[in-house]
Amino acid sequence: MILSDRDLLAEIERGRIIIEPFLRDHLGPCSVDLTLSDEFAIFEPQKMIDPESNREKVHLKIIRTEGKKFRIRAGEFVLASTRERIALSKEFAATLEGLSSLARVGIVVHAAGLVNPGTGLKNPVPLVLEISNRGSSDVLLTPGMRIVQIMFHKLSSPAMVGYDERSSSRFVGQRGPVLWKGEI
Repeated sequence: MILSDRDLLAEIERGRIIIEPFLRDHLGPCSVDLTLSDEFAIFEPQKMIDPESNREKVHLKIIRTEGKKFRIRAGEFVLASTRERIALSKEFAATLEGLSSLARVGIVVHAAGLVNPGTGLKNPVPLVLEISNRGSSDVLLTPGMRIVQIMFHKLSSPAMVGYDERSSSRFVGQRGPVLWKGEI
């Protein structure tokens, strides 16, 4: 079940869903728009990435724009994160969707799709976004712009173990666009 705007507001009031900061005018009928931070991670050129064996060889360059626009070139892929920090009780999961207005100019935001129950239990966290420019033109991304919408799902029963409680969870406490747990 996807939460409606009224159910979402009730769960925020109860503290079972945390969005910091929460902007009421970003609330839709069944989602909340999240905004882009001013920190971006771009991959430094390398011959090949093998995510199973050469994690230490993958190099990211972190760019902080200090609020200025970020140019994502046609065909480029970057990591970014939301300004908002999220926490979910073990009763909810969430999914992220890129905005149609950005997809229409070639910007595809993947955002890993699923926010697990119990994410941010220790401390609310920004959500990492995978952003691709599939268009034929460069696009300017503005920190603070609406970048994704988040929809919340009530589970049939609370998860036994939340994301932040599992020893195998890779990104507990992430603070920005990272690749591996060791970068946090």
